[in-house]
Amino acid sequence: MKNPIKQLIHHYTYDMRLKTKLVISHAILILLPTAVLSGFLFMRIYGIVMENSIRSEQALSVQTVNSIENMAGNVFHSADTIANTLMIQDLFHISAEDAPDVRISTPRLTNLYHLTDSIADHSFITDIKIYYDDSVYGDLMQYNRTGSPLFHPVSSVSSSYWYGIFSTQEDNRLLCPALYLTPEEIKKNGQLAYIVRIPYEMPKGLKPPPEQASAYIALYLSAESFDSVLKNDATVTDEAAYIINTRDVMVSASDLSLAGMYFVPHSQFEQRMGKEETFSLVSFLDGSAYGAYFPIPDTDWYMVSVIPATHITDAGRAMLSHFGIIYLVFAAGALFIAFYLSNSIADRIIAVALQMETVRTGIPHPMDVPDTGCDEIGVLTDTYNYMTDEIRSLMDSQKQAAEELRMAEFRTLQAQINPHFLYNTLDMINWLAQTGRSHEVTEAIQALSRFYKMTLSRRELMNSIEAELEHVSLYVKLQNMRYDNCVDFVMDVPEELYEYTIPKLTFQPIVENAFLHGIMAKEVKQGSILLTGWRSGEDIEFIISDDGAGIPPRKLDDLMDDVAEGDKTDSAMRPGAPGHIGIYNTNLRLKRLYGNQYGLSFTSRLGKGPM
Repeated sequence: MKNPIKQLIHHYTYDMRLKTKLVISHAILILLPTAVLSGFLFMRIYGIVMENSIRSEQALSVQTVNSIENMAGNVFHSADTIANTLMIQDLFHISAEDAPDVRISTPRLTNLYHLTDSIADHSFITDIKIYYDDSVYGDLMQYNRTGSPLFHPVSSVSSSYWYGIFSTQEDNRLLCPALYLTPEEIKKNGQLAYIVRIPYEMPKGLKPPPEQASAYIALYLSAESFDSVLKNDATVTDEAAYIINTRDVMVSASDLSLAGMYFVPHSQFEQRMGKEETFSLVSFLDGSAYGAYFPIPDTDWYMVSVIPATHITDAGRAMLSHFGIIYLVFAAGALFIAFYLSNSIADRIIAVALQMETVRTGIPHPMDVPDTGCDEIGVLTDTYNYMTDEIRSLMDSQKQAAEELRMAEFRTLQAQINPHFLYNTLDMINWLAQTGRSHEVTEAIQALSRFYKMTLSRRELMNSIEAELEHVSLYVKLQNMRYDNCVDFVMDVPEELYEYTIPKLTFQPIVENAFLHGIMAKEVKQGSILLTGWRSGEDIEFIISDDGAGIPPRKLDDLMDDVAEGDKTDSAMRPGAPGHIGIYNTNLRLKRLYGNQYGLSFTSRLGKGPM
């Protein structure tokens, strides 16, 4: 057995096509080394891109924290400004014993209102309220202005969560999320609040109990202001930024649903996200994401920023796609050189071979080349083009002959009209004339004339549904004139179907079969025939039913056999079973025109007419 390596070298040297050989040579000498080098460089660059993406997100989050810190600082400063006014100092920085006798001067009250009006801009700081200890103080609500009350008794908010917190801690300042506020505060004042407690003055060395305070200064804030800042931090799809406090209460969020999905309790920050202000990969129920937490100075708030891992990796994928495009362009250039180096002989031989391959999958096409040349390959190309033209011409002739044969068969089927109807109708007209019923003779002749005019006039094989309905109505009318109106004929076809076309004499043979073999086969020669139709998707379906004698099972089987035979026979001239020629031909015409999936079907219950 020969050495496989030697066999491969021999195949490459002597048996491989020239163009393939050149392409492989370029791939081995140029593309393979560059692919290895590019893969190594990509891995290094990919890591750098990932680090830069995380670093840029971290810088954006730091900017967001600074913005929130500035907003909180503005609130703190505003609260301190109000708390340090002379009126607040004189009114609330006193002992509980002196509180009942305190009075407010009008100028200082006016200055306080000017100050609070200038601070409450109704966009960020939405409202300012002072809740006083109404168990000690007198009625301070008498100093409120109409439309903008400033003083409220602390008993009105004693049920709030923030009041309960102040009652159990010594800290005199509290940032309140919406959960801490009463529904009334949220509705009328704002969704967030910063509240400053003013304790009673106590003798030196004593501290007032936490639950005792002369007043609380509340600055109500708009949650939308913080939300908008967080939305600026969440710059990509499915990124979330939210603020929670040390009690794990949500303060604000760029998107509440995403914040709930990426929620991490304060106690788990270090365990799940590592060091603060550093993004790390965190696992959530819906997948992995990069998360980091940032403390907001001078508050008990933390901002959490969570970025889907796909966003970070997308940057690497984008770089990979750009790198891949550049590499493909380079590879395409190398392959182009390889193909260009192939001489004209190899190019033309390959072109002829590939063109000949198309014969296996469809109609052959000639080669579209401006100059085939005069050498042997040019002669081969010209011969192939000549042969292709001859084959296409023969195929077109065969197709045309098959179509003409199909239409000839269709016309033959169309021409098979039962002459007995004409003879019987003429006998009926003769009888009417002999009995002197001239008006009915005229009506019958007009109907018969119209009937055969629609049947025989024009050479078209198709007719509109509207014309076919009129044609079958004339047939029933003539039969009713002959048989004393024994049939009640009902048509229920939407007018929107009238403009569609079907083969001529589609309805009449079927209605004739229902008339003669259904109604006239009953003991009492009376009955009804219903013709109805509707759209079914892209198709149109019709049902012709009667309440005649019905079809015995054996005859129904013969009828179905005749109909089914139309799927198999190639001849339009098959005679069909006696009495079924109209049914057979109608079914065969439909299949010839539309395909074997279309045609007629029958059901019947003996004694109750076909269904």
